[in-house]
Amino acid sequence: MAENNLNVAADLGEIKSIDFLNRFGTSINDLLTLLGVTRMEPMTSDMQIKLYNWNTDVDTAATVGEGETIPLSKVTRKLARTVQVGWIKKRRAVSEEAIARHGADIAIDQADTKLMREIQSGIKTDFVTALGETTNTLTAGDLQVALSKSWGKLQTIPEFEGAPLVSFVNPMDVANFLAGKPIQADASNAYGMTLLQNFIGADKVISLGSIPEGKVFTTAVDNIVLAYLDMQKSDLSQYFVDYTDETGLLAVVSSKNTSNLTLEATFTGAMKLFVEIPDGVVAATLGTETTTESPDKPAL
Repeated sequence: MAENNLNVAADLGEIKSIDFLNRFGTSINDLLTLLGVTRMEPMTSDMQIKLYNWNTDVDTAATVGEGETIPLSKVTRKLARTVQVGWIKKRRAVSEEAIARHGADIAIDQADTKLMREIQSGIKTDFVTALGETTNTLTAGDLQVALSKSWGKLQTIPEFEGAPLVSFVNPMDVANFLAGKPIQADASNAYGMTLLQNFIGADKVISLGSIPEGKVFTTAVDNIVLAYLDMQKSDLSQYFVDYTDETGLLAVVSSKNTSNLTLEATFTGAMKLFVEIPDGVVAATLGTETTTESPDKPAL
């Protein structure tokens, strides 16, 4: 008879899965802190986030005389667009041979690390795609001009006037600009991004490998939103959730498969980083020395 509290083989998969989720949750929190994101929108059951525009029809009369009826001003709220949030579904299995040969720590940790990178890469790629949907563009000679013009252009948008801004650049563009220059920036890494503080007077400049070389995207921090499904509070928690991290963004279902002697874990969740106002992003292209801008102001 086995002793009480003895860890058996199946426990290893669950224990490692819990460790994976905790590391993923920490990584997500680091990412949101890095970006300065405070807007987290829970999703409805249809897995959608509905975004609205405010339209105003304000009376333009300079003055209203004594005793005269004050004209009405009208404010309407209309659906602008809907953001569909897709599922994250990833599964990994570790064989008895892998555990026997390499040990549980290496065999399971390596699989989890590979999986985490894939999930993170998907989230970042979707976010970069969202940044690229803007029609608010300009061309600049170098990185400094691109950042300066982008910040200036965003300040002309009433919603973003005085708001903290963040710029996303390719690491090679940062390297090319800084080549031969004294570096006076503090760098920190999180979620595969590098934050360059105090970089040529910027609010925030983040170098990210997913950004195409020669492109710079700038937007207000408040324009970045994380839509998510809380797996802890979802009805799914009764069926497909063995454990979640403290954020509730990712859940795991673990099992021991005796038909092929593998420890299996399936990770699932639903989240999406996106920008609320697509044209609230300025996309700068590094190229000619002459700076040109798109003629139209962004439609909000």
